[in-house]
Amino acid sequence: MNKLVKIVFVALSLGSSAFALDANTVFNNQKKSAFPDTCEMQLKTTVALPGMASQTVNTSVINAGPDKSITTIESSMMRMKMIQNNGRMKVIDLKSGQTLPAQNVPKQNPADIASQMGEPSDYKAPVKSGNLWKLVPKDASRPTLFYSDKVKRVVKMNTVVNGSAAEIAMEYCDNSCPLPGTLKKTEIVTVMQGGEKSSVVVEVVSAKARHILPAKMFNIE
Repeated sequence: MNKLVKIVFVALSLGSSAFALDANTVFNNQKKSAFPDTCEMQLKTTVALPGMASQTVNTSVINAGPDKSITTIESSMMRMKMIQNNGRMKVIDLKSGQTLPAQNVPKQNPADIASQMGEPSDYKAPVKSGNLWKLVPKDASRPTLFYSDKVKRVVKMNTVVNGSAAEIAMEYCDNSCPLPGTLKKTEIVTVMQGGEKSSVVVEVVSAKARHILPAKMFNIE
């Protein structure tokens, strides 16, 4: 009987390991959600803070390769354009027409959340958490990831923002989108120390790949 129990235990162990998820698989699938290097996006961001009316910001982004972009931001309070080219940025106030001197800045992409995740080696082996897989970081500075077998994407992240707990939920485009599998919507809910909640919702209204764009579009001098 003991031998039979051992055989069953080994069989179950082999079966469960066959269905185990690997962190490399999570990150390889997550890479498929990235937007093309050269693309055009329209974003809508809605910010809701405790005791304040929600604010909406519309953003258009044109990326030309990994180091050139034009970002136009419009809200009830501002209209501005930021041109980035190889680590330098020029800011134009579209209301006044004033242009600030170009400065050195890191590349920014409001639709890029994958950069927060790190690498597979930053995480422990995935474990089942309900109908999702949970990836716990080895370093608390990284978010905890929740991966869906069905979507084959990370659909939730738990992290800390300025000392407050934040949950980031992600939705992805289906096959009806021009860029299937890319990010469709991100909602960040932050619980402040007093228990109040704030939320930031970023919706990708549209996104499409673009071909090579004229270099003069990204002139910052």
